[in-house]
Amino acid sequence: MKAAVISEFQKPVQIVTQPVPSPAADQLLVKVTSSSLCNSDLAAWLGHVGARTPYCPGHEPVGIIESVGSATRGFQPGDRVGFMPHSQTCMECPECVSGQHRYCEKKTCVGFHVPWGGFSQYCLADPISTVKLPDGLKDEWYAPSSGFAYSTISAPRITPAAVVVPGGMTLNVIGCGGVGHLVIQYAKAMGYRVRGFDISPDKLSLATHSGAFETHRSDQLSPKDKAQTKALQARATIVASGSPAAYELAFPLTATHGRVIAVGVSKDTVPVNLLEMVTRDLSLVATNQGSRQELAECLEIAAATGDIRPVVEMRGFGELEEGFRHMAAGKVSGRLVYRLWE
Repeated sequence: MKAAVISEFQKPVQIVTQPVPSPAADQLLVKVTSSSLCNSDLAAWLGHVGARTPYCPGHEPVGIIESVGSATRGFQPGDRVGFMPHSQTCMECPECVSGQHRYCEKKTCVGFHVPWGGFSQYCLADPISTVKLPDGLKDEWYAPSSGFAYSTISAPRITPAAVVVPGGMTLNVIGCGGVGHLVIQYAKAMGYRVRGFDISPDKLSLATHSGAFETHRSDQLSPKDKAQTKALQARATIVASGSPAAYELAFPLTATHGRVIAVGVSKDTVPVNLLEMVTRDLSLVATNQGSRQELAECLEIAAATGDIRPVVEMRGFGELEEGFRHMAAGKVSGRLVYRLWE
């Protein structure tokens, strides 16, 4: 099979030929049809998130089950599936016992630690991280949703629904690119009105296309201008950008008693005004992936409403290295999805 390999951080991604892996008794072998390139893939390639070279990138795949391990139940060859990166968890620690497998300290992460991943033509998947895809959901729509679908649905849910704040049912989303535009779509499907903030006019257009009722250039707003930011406050602000400036702006854009929800990750120090948090009863909450149930629910929402439509650009497997470069240069507005069989 063909597989992408990153042997050194920040060096060219190679496409090599290697044997098809064999599933253990508790694994699935999936023929990957398409996979999305994510900001986490870029961060791993840059050496920022703990990937272990050499490894195969890609953690947002969709495919068809080729074979099923002898001890695996609930799946069969021919099932169309997607899966999350965590696998080979210990099943004994408090996190695993409580169903929070993604926090297991002994886990292996597909797309960061092993020779197969979203960008290999065949990949091993863990049943505890795998979901069957609903009918009507195209591969190219699922792939870019899978890696952060749990963030897009959990972020609006952890807003302070029980607290009446001036923003009412309005959410602010800072960063309206590949992740942010889907956060907007899911939040709207869940009944929220959404404002979009970004420094890029193209990404603000994407926010409008995704359902934001209002958009603003974040680089034209000052966190210190209280009159300016107060007029734009919402019950919660979801930060889908890794920029420290985005987090600095998020707190003034959040109404008293509200929440700032971290989705975007920065390698740099992020400024947090503790005095403002204390005096206005603000909280900062992070969302990291989600459960298999949340992923399945996200996909059902997408299939049932018909309103979740990632903006994608389809590319061939051989163009993967170029995709990393384009993403690093900030030249990608939506999501890059790759066909693995050409």
